[in-house]
Amino acid sequence: MYAPAVRACLPLVIGLTALPAMADSPQPETGVEEMVVQGRKSDYSVITENAQKIIDAPGSLGDPLMAVFSLPGVLSEGDGGGAPAVRGSSPSDNLYRVDGAPAGYVFHAFSTSIFNENIIQDFQLFSAGFGPSYGGAIGGVFDIKLRDPRDQAIATKVDVSILRAGLFVEGAATENSAFYLSARSSLLQYFYDADEDEEEDGIKIQDAPEDTDYQFKYQYRLGDHHKFTLSANGATDLVAAEFTERSTEAMEDPDFAGDAKVENTFNNQSLRWQYDSGNGSLMDVQVGHYRDNADTFWGGDKYFFELEKESSYLLADYSHVVGAGHTLSLGGQAQVSDYRYRGRFINYVCTEFDPDCLLRRGELLELSEPLKVQEQQVYINDHWQMTERLSVDLGVHGHHNDLTNESFAHPRVAVSWEFIDDWTLSAAGGRYNRLPDIDKVFASFGNPDLKSPTSNHYTLGIRHELDDGWSWSVNGYYKTMAQLPLASEVDDTSKPPYTNNTEGEAYGVDIFINKDRIDRWYGWFAISASHSNRTNQLTGIKRDYYLDTPLVVNAVVNYQLTDNWNLGTRLTAQSGRAITPIVGVQPNPYFEDHLLPVYGEPYGDNLPPYIRLDLRAQRQMTLFGVPGTYNIDVLNVLNRENVSDRHLDYKRTRETGQLSLKDEAGLGLILSLGLSLQF
Repeated sequence: MYAPAVRACLPLVIGLTALPAMADSPQPETGVEEMVVQGRKSDYSVITENAQKIIDAPGSLGDPLMAVFSLPGVLSEGDGGGAPAVRGSSPSDNLYRVDGAPAGYVFHAFSTSIFNENIIQDFQLFSAGFGPSYGGAIGGVFDIKLRDPRDQAIATKVDVSILRAGLFVEGAATENSAFYLSARSSLLQYFYDADEDEEEDGIKIQDAPEDTDYQFKYQYRLGDHHKFTLSANGATDLVAAEFTERSTEAMEDPDFAGDAKVENTFNNQSLRWQYDSGNGSLMDVQVGHYRDNADTFWGGDKYFFELEKESSYLLADYSHVVGAGHTLSLGGQAQVSDYRYRGRFINYVCTEFDPDCLLRRGELLELSEPLKVQEQQVYINDHWQMTERLSVDLGVHGHHNDLTNESFAHPRVAVSWEFIDDWTLSAAGGRYNRLPDIDKVFASFGNPDLKSPTSNHYTLGIRHELDDGWSWSVNGYYKTMAQLPLASEVDDTSKPPYTNNTEGEAYGVDIFINKDRIDRWYGWFAISASHSNRTNQLTGIKRDYYLDTPLVVNAVVNYQLTDNWNLGTRLTAQSGRAITPIVGVQPNPYFEDHLLPVYGEPYGDNLPPYIRLDLRAQRQMTLFGVPGTYNIDVLNVLNRENVSDRHLDYKRTRETGQLSLKDEAGLGLILSLGLSLQF
């Protein structure tokens, strides 16, 4: 579609998050595999121990979801930010749920998540083989639970750092109700001087990346068994720049020269009823609505694409202890989504399978089109505690949508067996599907007959609990993927632009060594060895997936030095990401006197290894009698120039007549100072 324009905008903003610092210096389903185990369940207004460990992880700047990249099997498209890819699947294959409801917007476009650290009650990642209550995903599931408001005197918390400021208010509204409100805004835009001279890369920043977010929750408790909750949350993202003729993006595609802007907004509202009978029956009913707008403009006033999604949903979950050892869970979800787009853009016909997207240029399109999608999902699961040591989950997930007019009934199974004291074997398997990519099914420039991508997951693991809070686990997985999109040749009118002719597989082993917080310290050490590929079913050509990273190592340690000081460190090391080598240049067939790369074997080369060390220090203190916390974060302490991409150096190639390549470095050393005060 308009992929080159989007890809050109995103690198612009990833590195900008470091600018202020450089100016100063520079209930889960039992038996199903999960990377973060849920902690306490008795008090839903308390942040669980595991969630707090994630929040305090170095390198995440206190962001509760950014630390997910230190868990095994999770990779990012950028330098530790953006949407995650889980165990060889695409970022678009994931499902995000917040308080049990579908979430369309979890990460800001340029770095952090949209959630205030003060409201995360628990966070779980199901990276493969997840149970039947989850549908619409073939990658991983991110299940985020926001805590309930606390019944307390109204209190205010203020957070200020170099990068962000936030206000959090919480307390009792009446005898039986309480609320909280969070509002945050980035501060980068106030540090960056938009009147600076043009940067060496030919990009002039007009609006530095800025984002805002808010969360509101009001809860009324009716006796000991009923809770009614009204929630609202939202976020915005904005960045704008001028791409001059000296920029790489304009040299690749002169149409891109001029002003460019990315602007996203998201708002969600929901009403929820929760019932706990006190004798083994739980009911959760929720109705909600959200709107998501993604607007991209480039080439001055020549090109734009605006996409709006508006969804309404109703979901219900029920569980009941039906007999000795059996817990039955069932539920369903109905969702109606209205998509509306309008745009004027060059139609590039390409997918993740195509490294040469710039050579797949189609015609200029100017049009608008609506699209309505209705989905229904149901599930049932029986958790059978066969013995004290052996449990089995058997379930099925049903899914129907009128976009592809397909109906699915996916079996899911999981087994957990403690065969010796403190030694547990686990296995899981299931079949999954998701909707096809929306930007490839619009009739004007895609294929409305695309089918749903599907996947099979298989996992096998062993876990051993040791003394003093130590444990280790080894988990293997294998995924197959089918009905993925394949781009047709631009000039081939005998086929639609996209067909379901790509398949893939991913397999690997994750080793996880964990130390719970006992006395003064905790930490974990994770190693992931994996491989992921995609196959063109029309030609039989098999290629490494563009995010294939064979080896990833993460180590996190947090130590309570004194009653007031807490220190933490995180080391990340990765083998270089797969890239397509540039082996020469050729005349640009679309623009006279311009060049384009000649590509070698797709994804046949790798970037250098990625290594990054982060530090975090926290100090409890009082300021004018007000309790608070100082936070000191140092990202990339070694100031290592990690190569995030490699592209053609157009200027030098034209000057010398010889092929010249240029490495693009990721984030440099970043220092962030933060202050949190509790009033």
